Amino acid sequence: MSAISLDRPEVISGRFETAMPEDEYHAHPALSASGMKALLRSPKYFRLSRTENRPRTEFDVGHAVHARVLGVGLPIVEIPFSLLSSNGAVSTKGAKEFVANARSEGKVPLKPATFAEVVRASDAVLTNAKARTLLEQPGFTEVSLFAEDPESGVPLRGRIDRLAGTTLIDLKSAADVRTRRITTSVVDFGYDLSAVVYRRLVELVTGEKASPMHLIFVEKDAPYEVRVVKLANPVWQLGGEAKMRAAIDLFAWCTEQGVWPGDDEDGGEIRDLPVPAWYERQMNALEEDLL
Repeated sequence: MSAISLDRPEVISGRFETAMPEDEYHAHPALSASGMKALLRSPKYFRLSRTENRPRTEFDVGHAVHARVLGVGLPIVEIPFSLLSSNGAVSTKGAKEFVANARSEGKVPLKPATFAEVVRASDAVLTNAKARTLLEQPGFTEVSLFAEDPESGVPLRGRIDRLAGTTLIDLKSAADVRTRRITTSVVDFGYDLSAVVYRRLVELVTGEKASPMHLIFVEKDAPYEVRVVKLANPVWQLGGEAKMRAAIDLFAWCTEQGVWPGDDEDGGEIRDLPVPAWYERQMNALEEDLL
């Protein structure tokens, strides 16, 4: 099977965009992997998350690391130390004006300490042999893909950090890159779902079979360790596909019915909170110790 053309990829169905502004992509109404994760939390949460304004600082560090490593995305700018208050807060008139102006220009303003952390984290990625080998492969950065789900007709979208031939590459910041911790992150943040959505979009748009997702994790704090993994185990694929299918079907049903229920019913019986198996095991062990 041939790799996707690096000059002009052949589009079988949908759209393949390599220069779409970030704000334009996120404003598109098609269902994304992030939207699917919100849907699986609850349709109500998904609906509200599309209309409620979340704090913009929530993803500033992640965006900044992406910008320095990938060379695209919102540019970062350091807030001058002289504008900060004596305790380092962005509370002075000058600091607030600087931040407002930066955001109006589409930039991500960071305090000096945070800016230094971003530089060190991104440098750690760029000097990591495995990560650099992946990132230096010829390909496209910040690829936006749009296609229609053949089974439901639901419009889908995805934005891949790096597409090198048929290799999918995503950059993630993490508190801890030990294998056990990032395995938990894959499950908690639904990276298995994202990987399947991206692979499916590549297939729908270009007709090519994408390789398993490669994830580059970098710690957000010193010593900024890096770990590069791939989701090649078929179990990740099966799990991601099950989540994707459930989310697409739920979206189609909610759209058709015009109903977006929450995770808990507004009325009805108050349910007892289930006891986790690990908690029950701990209590049984404690009881045995006391006997």
